[in-house]
This record gives sequence, structure tokens and C-alpha cells, in this order.
Amino acid sequence: MLSRRNALSALAGAVVWPFDSAQADAPLRRTRPMFGSPADVIVRPARGGAVAADRAVDAAMAGLERLNREWNAWKPGELGRLNAALVQGRSERVAPDLLALIRLSQVMERRTGGLFNAGIGGIVGAWGFHDDVMRPGQRPSAAVLAPWRHAAPSLSQLVVEGDRVRCDHPWLRLDFGGIAKGVAIDQALDRLAEHGVRDAVVNLGGNLATRGSAGGRPWQIGIRDPQGEGLVALVATHEREAVVTSGSYERFRVLDGERMTHIIDPRLGEPAPGLVSVTVLHPSAAFADAAATALLVAGPGGWRTLAERLDLRQVLVIGADGRGAVTAALASRLAFAAPRWTSRLTVVG
Repeated sequence: MLSRRNALSALAGAVVWPFDSAQADAPLRRTRPMFGSPADVIVRPARGGAVAADRAVDAAMAGLERLNREWNAWKPGELGRLNAALVQGRSERVAPDLLALIRLSQVMERRTGGLFNAGIGGIVGAWGFHDDVMRPGQRPSAAVLAPWRHAAPSLSQLVVEGDRVRCDHPWLRLDFGGIAKGVAIDQALDRLAEHGVRDAVVNLGGNLATRGSAGGRPWQIGIRDPQGEGLVALVATHEREAVVTSGSYERFRVLDGERMTHIIDPRLGEPAPGLVSVTVLHPSAAFADAAATALLVAGPGGWRTLAERLDLRQVLVIGADGRGAVTAALASRLAFAAPRWTSRLTVVG
């Protein structure tokens, strides 16, 4: 069980460091606002390697800032230029990493049966989620949503020819909100490794991945309680591992007095009902990010089937009633924050 001190430490940065400063240099941490939330890069320098670690963090942060600038669905950048070209039926040359993101998103759309769909940016925008501030208001009318629902945009409609992308489908708009953080995290960890950093955490607003260890012991990651302050549990990560949560509790709008999540069900063209939080552990942050989004859309009745299809063995889901389920492979690794969670969560699989 967690002490109050550990829980508060975990909440401060979603990471607790069991760190022995007598054995190694103190951890280096850099925080900047990106991807709609604070972005943390934390590294444990080798003894005497603080200068090299500082340069590595600078390089990782520079990469994150570029992706944050270029991949935003509603601000000027490479993705905005591509969307403008798609609307006009033109082809657009894209950078290699954006092209890789498109291809990965196409794979994840197929593997999830369309529950993850980065082509529904127009629907996301119609609900008012293409904004930095989530203002209250009215839900879009049926007449506004009907064309988007009827069009059923899909990344399968994109045509990729070399480094150019086009689409003859007039309703497709790209929005990589359900996978971009994961891809950015993986790239940042790769960049740190290229600079010789073995022990690190990259955290983008609670979606994070670790590499190595914290002073010879595992990094301890807090899984947030989606319905209140505090944690559900801590989990010790293994070498390189992502802990990614898709939740309806952080980014939402109150429309006609009802709280609506930003995660849209592509089948309905509406915010996904049912689950409020899905946490996935996986070696790839990108895969975990897209999978967590799709599992939340699948809902209470469909997430287990989809998890099996994706060969996901470590999943935690929590519903609107505060109860949920956790796979046996993950349950055995959790240190619960309070006894109530052992009765609230059913162990499955």
C-alpha cells in the first residue's frame, strides 16, 4: 500500500524515484508545456556525466517541440498544411516521420477494426475539441454531424505515393490526438539512447515511458484515479516500457449541461460512452497510445475482445461507476493505493 507521501510524490510528476543519491548523480529533469500539458524529460546521468545528459535532454526536448508544433490538428504546421491539401484534393509532400505516423495509424485502424481512426478530425472539430480551451456550450446539431457520419472517413482512403499524400475523399481530416503523444515519447527515448542515456523517463501529460532504472531499482509509475485525487496504484516498470492512459476525465467539454469526452467513437460520430479510463502497458508507447484509445471506444462490453485481438496482456479499465477490471498479468504487478481498489477491480484473463 502507498503512503500519503509516496502518493503525493507520484501525483507531482506521475513518477516516484526510489533514488539513492549516494550511488549516482541526482536526476536531471526538464519540464515544458507541450501537447496540451506539461512535458517532462527525466534522466539519471552516469556518474560525472551531467553535461552529456544535459545535452541529451536538450536534444529530446527539441524533438518533442518540433512534433508539438508540426502535428497540431488546429494550428499552423505540417499537419495543417496536409489537411488543407486534402480538402482541396491536392497531393502534399510530407516529412518522413509524419509519413511513418500515417502508416502506423493505418495499421492501427485495421487492427482495431476502425475503433482507432485518425481520419475523423472533422468530427472532432465539429464537437469543438480543436481548441486549447474546452469551453462549455451546446452539442452540435444532427444536421451538422450527419454529413460526417454518412461520409465515414477512414485512413484507407488516403493515397500515398512516395513522400506525397493525397485523398479523393472530401470529408477526411487528419487528427493524430490518439497516437501522437505515444510516437513522440518513443522518439524522445530513442534520441536519449542515441546520446548515451540509459536511464530515463519521458512523460507527456501522464502518458509516459521509461528506460533503464532509477538508481538500480525500477522506476515507480503512478496510475491516476480518474474520479478523484490520488492514485489507483503504483507499478514498477521493466527496462523500456510505456504506461499510457486514455481517459475522459482530463479533456472534455460540458455541452447542454452534460460532460462530453474528447475521445470520439468513429462508429457514432459522438463522444465515447462507458469507460472513463483505460491504461495499457506495452514496450511501444505509440502502440499503447492507439490501443488505449481504441479500448476506451470499445467500451465495457468490447474492450476484452479487442485486447485479445491486439495481444494486449496488461490492461486496466475503469468505468463511470468507479468500478472496473484489470488483467491478471497487470494485477500481479500493482501496489494498490487503498484497499478499496481490490474490491472495485475484477481480475480477468
